[in-house]
Amino acid sequence: MLADLPAVLVLNPKDNVGVVPANVDAGRTLVSGVAAAERIPRGHKVAIAPIAEGAPVLKYGQIIGYATRAIRPGEHVHLQNLAILDVALKHEFCVDNAPPVMVPEAERRTFEGYDRGNGRIGTRNYIGILSTVNCSATVSRYIAEHYARRFRETGHDNIDGVVALTYGGGCALNLKSEGGRILTRTFKGYARNPNFGGILMVGLGCETFQYGPLVEEAGLEEGRTFRTMMIQNHGGTRRTIEAACEMIDDMLPDVGRIRRTMLPLSGIKLALECGGSDGYSGISANPALGIASDLLVKEGATTVLSETPEIYGAEHLLTRRAARPEVAEKLLSRIDWWRDYTAKNDAELNNNPSHGNKAGGLTTILEKSL
Repeated sequence: MLADLPAVLVLNPKDNVGVVPANVDAGRTLVSGVAAAERIPRGHKVAIAPIAEGAPVLKYGQIIGYATRAIRPGEHVHLQNLAILDVALKHEFCVDNAPPVMVPEAERRTFEGYDRGNGRIGTRNYIGILSTVNCSATVSRYIAEHYARRFRETGHDNIDGVVALTYGGGCALNLKSEGGRILTRTFKGYARNPNFGGILMVGLGCETFQYGPLVEEAGLEEGRTFRTMMIQNHGGTRRTIEAACEMIDDMLPDVGRIRRTMLPLSGIKLALECGGSDGYSGISANPALGIASDLLVKEGATTVLSETPEIYGAEHLLTRRAARPEVAEKLLSRIDWWRDYTAKNDAELNNNPSHGNKAGGLTTILEKSL
């Protein structure tokens, strides 16, 4: 209950700002001797000590930026008085590494999942429609919508749904470029994702990003649960949708026959992705997922922290925990890659916090990363 929470949460004894868990009106006492100087929205930061102009602003005991003017205790700390400047981070390797105490194999937990073979274990049983070019995206969505309506009306035992995965390129893409290599790797990952019991790839026919080489390179073969099609080979949108539905109808019995079996929890690969962060994320969802990850890793499972630009400014904490120096070096090289990428595109890593992030109380990428 919010009523049971203090007016301000101070997350580390070193901090000179705190987070208000609920809207605070001007004049409300926050901590001893400090009252709110103005209305402060929930999830936002408030100064709990004087902060001189140019001085670091500390949250979680870490620098999240610098004061652009003097800030009095009780003032709202956000875009109007906080900005990111160059932060000299000390990158120490492996000094805080603490290997997890693994659960003995004989005592490890199990769960009911889908065994796809070759160590691939899924938690869902979907049929995926992969659009290899923007020109086939609409067709792919129409196919998925057909099955969404059909499943709502009749259901389908043991199949979670039919989903379309589309994107806005592929027509004249240079496949040897950075973007082309990333796209190819992404499609391979989706095509082999263990949460898919069946895959249909849909292309237009004249695009650069052809699915043929991709399928061959990924070691995939056409069969009852892996199909491909080109719109230009079927004579337009309507005929392609009809042909696609016939292919998926043929898949349904095979995909539906797959049943959950008892599998080791060590087969889980948990992917973490940022989405809609605000001032609460670092004190709620993020720590909860961290604890869940620790529990899974102790069982032999894997957690993947994706979207590496979103740890910018916090990488020094991760290099300290790295298992090996080469792991820390690899992380730092990825951060350098992002610096180079953003510079080439006339951007900067601190542009990362979105309007929604800022409205929710996050001011800088350093804060968001923590």
